[in-house]
Amino acid sequence: MLPQRLSAILLFLPLLAILLVSIRYWIDFGKEEKHNSDKQNIAYNKFYLTLLGIGFFSIWLFWLGGTGLFFLNRYYELCGYMISSLLLNSPLQIFGFIIFYLSSGFLIWTLYFAGKYLRPSISGVHADHKLIKNGPLGVVRNPYYVSYVLLLFSLVLILSTFVPLFFIFCVVTGMGSAVKAEEEQMATLFGDEFQQYKQKVGRFFPKFPNNSF
Repeated sequence: MLPQRLSAILLFLPLLAILLVSIRYWIDFGKEEKHNSDKQNIAYNKFYLTLLGIGFFSIWLFWLGGTGLFFLNRYYELCGYMISSLLLNSPLQIFGFIIFYLSSGFLIWTLYFAGKYLRPSISGVHADHKLIKNGPLGVVRNPYYVSYVLLLFSLVLILSTFVPLFFIFCVVTGMGSAVKAEEEQMATLFGDEFQQYKQKVGRFFPKFPNNSF
């Protein structure tokens, strides 16, 4: 396995970029909320939205917790009860870090590119909402959710534990319902423009012939 403090540094670096982008994102979002009160709520199923929220917050639990314990050189000592010997090898951990950097980079790109138009789930949609169709949203229609799944999978390999798989299940189960509700709202707001966008860009995977996901 990689030295624990090296693992801590590798986990910590993307956090700085996410922090900087998130500050800009929440400032823009706050300005939008202050100056625009005309919005429509999205009809989410609360159960599935809760599952999605549990999966989302678990990312930070594993990410921050793993970073701290690696930095203290205590991860394998304190978390031995949840570590799997099947995952305990350096090549898998390195592969996990590759996925981790790709997925965190995709998340950072999404936050930066979409800005205030990438709204938190329960915040509703303003009447003047803009349909973003390029950048990360030109790769897949839901890059935020895709990033969740990839980050959790990468943490399975980095932390050598199958525990995040449960939270991947939460995200995957919850996001299907959430995306359906969001896309129904987008179809109402943007009509043919959104339908054309759906034809060109896949829901969770890059668009290929006969791929509607």
